[in-house]
Amino acid sequence: MSSYAGLNPFMSTSVGENDLWNSASFLDVPYIHSVPFGALRIAVDQVRAQHRSQVRFVRGAGGSGKSHLFARLRRECADRIFYAYAPNPPLQPEALENFILSRFVSSLRHPARNAEGKEAPYSQLRLLAYALLKPVVEQDLTLPELHEAWADIELETRKEMIHQAVQLLEADHPMVPRSVLRCLLNVLRDDKEHLAAQWLSGAAYLTENELKYLNVPEPLARSEMGLVIQLFGKLASQAGSPAVLVLDQLDLVAAQPQFDEMQRLLFSLIDQSENWVVLIGLVAERFAMWDAALTQALRGRIGVPDSNAPLGFRLPVIDMLPVANEQKRLLLNCRLETPELVEQRKKDGITSAIHPLLEEDMDRLTAGGAIFPRHLLAAAAEVYAMRATQTEQAPQPQAVAAPAAIAPVVAGTGPVIPAVVETAPVPVRVVEEAKAVEPSAAVAVAPVAVPQAAPPPTVVTKTPLAEKIDALLQQAVDAAKAEIAPASAIDLGERVRDLIELMVAPPVTISEGDIRKSYDNFDGADRWFEWGGSKVRIATSDAMRGSFIAVLERLKEAGGDTLLLRHDAAPVSGQLTLELLNVFKAKNTFHHMPAAESAILAALGRMLAAQREGSYDQLATEPPATKDNVLAALRNHPLLRGLRLWDMIQKAHAPKQAQAAPPPQSVLSTIARAPAAAPVKPPPVPGAKPPPPPPSQPPTSGTVAKPVGRPPSPPVSKPIARPPGAPLAKPPQGVLRPPMAKLPPPSQGNAA
Repeated sequence: MSSYAGLNPFMSTSVGENDLWNSASFLDVPYIHSVPFGALRIAVDQVRAQHRSQVRFVRGAGGSGKSHLFARLRRECADRIFYAYAPNPPLQPEALENFILSRFVSSLRHPARNAEGKEAPYSQLRLLAYALLKPVVEQDLTLPELHEAWADIELETRKEMIHQAVQLLEADHPMVPRSVLRCLLNVLRDDKEHLAAQWLSGAAYLTENELKYLNVPEPLARSEMGLVIQLFGKLASQAGSPAVLVLDQLDLVAAQPQFDEMQRLLFSLIDQSENWVVLIGLVAERFAMWDAALTQALRGRIGVPDSNAPLGFRLPVIDMLPVANEQKRLLLNCRLETPELVEQRKKDGITSAIHPLLEEDMDRLTAGGAIFPRHLLAAAAEVYAMRATQTEQAPQPQAVAAPAAIAPVVAGTGPVIPAVVETAPVPVRVVEEAKAVEPSAAVAVAPVAVPQAAPPPTVVTKTPLAEKIDALLQQAVDAAKAEIAPASAIDLGERVRDLIELMVAPPVTISEGDIRKSYDNFDGADRWFEWGGSKVRIATSDAMRGSFIAVLERLKEAGGDTLLLRHDAAPVSGQLTLELLNVFKAKNTFHHMPAAESAILAALGRMLAAQREGSYDQLATEPPATKDNVLAALRNHPLLRGLRLWDMIQKAHAPKQAQAAPPPQSVLSTIARAPAAAPVKPPPVPGAKPPPPPPSQPPTSGTVAKPVGRPPSPPVSKPIARPPGAPLAKPPQGVLRPPMAKLPPPSQGNAA
């Protein structure tokens, strides 16, 4: 393979979360989309100055660069903002606050950036805690200086300073539970930072010992999550930096209950909090649905008065426009200047800054009208692959050594050299060693046409779609494994829905279970999935102690068609919990999902969201990366088909087979094997007198004499059924037999 084929800089056509947080690998052309980026910076500066929350809708087609713009904002302004990225929210409206809080805290746990654009040795969350600690510090220190000094302070002094800071925050925010403020400042303690961040994110899987170590009574309640989100905005205002919340990939938000919950969240960030910049990324058709669904009350808070707009207010929209010709060349040049390509050219002694592309390729790519960046990159990736293949197949220079290889000449002309086809971009040099030919000899020889060697056909190689999807899936899995905090049980439920909708032939009917109806603090998902004439119930929960017991109690009547999922980060303990779980597992299925399997599901969710955004439409693959082809490639991927979870789902969904009845027996065998029938006693006649006892006489054949003159033995209280014994011999006449116990009728055999 050519050394350039594996260095194609145009294969990445979208910005994922890994690119968002890894600023070292972020390739950017500031000139492109400079106008919408300037509008975003103006909104951030206004919120920093006024502390009044603002909302902006970033509208653009798939591939227009919305996610790239959000990544640029984080890279350029990260030293002056608290940045959170929350793509692909859940479909359950009641789970939105939990999702926003967990993604906000997870984002704040990424490293902060200093004024020079480099990553700081502390996270954004720790930076916020330092800002809240400053009022109790006696010296006027900058936050980086405070971080350096904090390591030299004794542990007891740190505890006292944190306690004083909590008291000050309580005075400013009396409605906030003390446990929230304590955990927020406990991120400054190295031994508690990880647990405190998990608690603040709403994690329900902390054990009793971990809660005791944090000095909090229980996990963060669902009713308090909205309050904590509002608190983060106010605390960021105290720190002097806006809180930027990016809601991206909202393509599945289409139902009115989802719009209502989104509006409630925005109302709370505007009316009950402050200092928020909420950026909502939407494609054009989805924005039209938002524009029609938002109420006049919200439009009046975030919109611009306009008599021609619906309800009198125009929503604040930032449009993403296609790139023009001069911007196209800037984008191509930026990609062609990657360090790997520059090093390979230097190694090969090539001075062209666009090699292996040619100038004619650049002209062709930059010609025509405006185009979206993703489409341009996809076209450039195909041209690059073609040129890299030509570089590999270019013929080596060969010398013409014999006169026989020279074509005969025509009188009055010089020697005719066969044409040598040069395959760009590798130059081919032909060495001529032809001897002089006398004119007389030349005239005697008739000219003969020499066939010219045809140039090798140019083969445009396209990456197989299955291979490309495999590479993208592996990248998404690696990015999911690198996440600082594990996904919540709600996210797990969403990813299971993605898996079923992908792997199952439509239609799939999805309905909500009843756990949330009877248990408000339910931390996960509960859904019924029906297809192919059968259905399966899938519930997820990472709760601990009483909360998990409440979930198990609501699942104890499940009839063998239920699958309960739980991350392995959430242990199972407690005698009552284990007893209820064993009762559940007696008929149903429980799966403690390992982190590797969770990462695969998270990667699937990201790829499906990117596909819905149109991120793969312009890939140069064979077959083309259409929606159906991409989904088929994912459906057949061994990493997904080999998931243990998928195997469990199929087994739980399989129709339950009734117990097979024993094969019918023939009449003869039934009579031969049947035990001797007991004499049927006629039912008593009401009002009839009992028959008189028979006179004493010797027992006849088949009867047993009742003893005379001895009282009967007391009846046995708990008879034991025994198999029939061998027939007894007749006792001799005149010999009394021991009395026999009177057995109760069969209907009373279990009476106790």
